[in-house]
Amino acid sequence: MSDKTKHKREAPISYRPPQALREEFYVRADKSGLSVSGFITACVFGQGEGRSRRKPSIERRELVQLLATCAAIRDQLSRLEDMAQDSADVQVAFEDMHRQLGEMRAACFKALGRTP
Repeated sequence: MSDKTKHKREAPISYRPPQALREEFYVRADKSGLSVSGFITACVFGQGEGRSRRKPSIERRELVQLLATCAAIRDQLSRLEDMAQDSADVQVAFEDMHRQLGEMRAACFKALGRTP
């Protein structure tokens, strides 16, 4: 008998949540960022970190594209701000737009798991 047939894997442990709680179970597992198995292990044994699921590359690509767009908008706003520097009302509007762009940029970095 070869080594491969001697050492068989153990049978997996399965879990079927009650029908009434099934949707909530999958929502919580999805929000955790872990695989379903990792989520169950974390809940049972209190181990917070497991191997995370990979995020879809399309989502990451869209976030990176959004960051680039934010940078382009910020550059254009800065040029407009230099042209309209005399008006106090315009200055307040530009400051608000810069703040909002900063918040969008920070949210994109957070979603990518990075710091701004």
